[in-house]
Amino acid sequence: MRLFEAAACGTPIISDRWPGLETFFVPGEEILIAENSGDVIEILTGLSEERRQAIAAAAHARLLRHHTAEHRAKDLEQFYLEALERSSPQFEEVVA
Repeated sequence: MRLFEAAACGTPIISDRWPGLETFFVPGEEILIAENSGDVIEILTGLSEERRQAIAAAAHARLLRHHTAEHRAKDLEQFYLEALERSSPQFEEVVA
C-alpha cells in the first residue's frame, strides 16, 4: 500500500474514504480524507504547515507501532499456524 510508504517518509496523506481505512490510520488525526476535489483543495490551502506535519508525524508513529515488516511477518506466521490447526487435528498434539 502506498499509504504505508508515504507514512514511512513522513508525508501527510490525503486519501478517499474506503472500507477498512480506519483500521490502518485514524481519519483526521493520522490521515486526511477527501470526498471530492474541493476537499483536496481545502486541505492543501486551508491547513497550516504545523497541522499537516502533526498529521504526518502521527501516521509515521502509527506505522512504526502497528505496520512494520516485523508485524506483517508475525501476522503471516499466525495465519499459517491457524490454517495448520484447522487442517490438521494432530497439530495440537505436536505443538503441545
